[in-house]
Amino acid sequence: MLFQAVLIATGVWSVLAPCYALEAETRAPGPGRLAVYWGSESGSTTLDDVCSDSSYNIVNLAFLNYFFSAGGYPATSIGDLGGPSTAQREAGATGLQDGSSLISAMKACQSAGKLLFLSLGGANSYADVTLDSDAQGEQMADTLWNLFLGGDSALRPFGDVKLDGIDLDNESSDHTGYLAMIRRLRSHYSSDSSKAYYLSAAPRCSFREASQWLDVYRQADLVWVQFYGCGQSSVAQRSFAEAVANWAGGIGGAQLFIGALASGDDDTGDTAGYVDANTLVASVQSVKGMGLGNYGGVMLWDAQLAVDNGNYQKQIAGSV
Repeated sequence: MLFQAVLIATGVWSVLAPCYALEAETRAPGPGRLAVYWGSESGSTTLDDVCSDSSYNIVNLAFLNYFFSAGGYPATSIGDLGGPSTAQREAGATGLQDGSSLISAMKACQSAGKLLFLSLGGANSYADVTLDSDAQGEQMADTLWNLFLGGDSALRPFGDVKLDGIDLDNESSDHTGYLAMIRRLRSHYSSDSSKAYYLSAAPRCSFREASQWLDVYRQADLVWVQFYGCGQSSVAQRSFAEAVANWAGGIGGAQLFIGALASGDDDTGDTAGYVDANTLVASVQSVKGMGLGNYGGVMLWDAQLAVDNGNYQKQIAGSV
């Protein structure tokens, strides 16, 4: 394969590939899954639409974009949800949203075997998910557990729906408190024997720039690297294979997903690194041919873009 040949030529393949296959110990469900973000791009694609689409296995709700907003509670900006519920408003948690309109879709999604994660962060221009200390990290883990996962609170946006995991999309350089937050989340996860909970992360694709975050990413179950908008390390570019190999070996037992843009027509105008479906399929097949022990699948940004681009997800789903 082309990418395998590149690794052989650079010496990366012969040194690293065997140890990846032997040392990878994935904690997440099996490989070959398609993850997608929903709730950030404007459009008519509903969560019901996404959950009824057999292409997808994992849905990331975008986003919880502020850790500490009104009343000291988080703020969310998910889809076209309106403002807070009565209980949230009375508690001063006006940055939260009343998500009751999504409950039926969420339950249908989970009944169909799909995983629902809540993504924390987003672009720095409209998000702040930084922490000041380990104590704040533990506090935030408790808040996330009680509001969105297996805990209990009158302010829960989605009622009795227990989301399946948390996705970390902190695009700042500051990871203070994150390891403490993860440890506390894992402790909560283990306290609920009724279901499995997961942790994912969505780093940008520059492995060198991500070095300070690697201790965090190694705690995840799934890591969907954004292989777009990063020059020669983007999908199908000259250094893509080397970047994939570096990430596969750098994230411990986590599964590696190839993150891709679903369209070249993003509302934000940030479409650098988009490739058409045929090119993405060819790149994914080359990655699968590398024999990585922790290949997990593909992640798309985002569900609305995919629909607008001729149902991009359906064009690639059979090849992930």
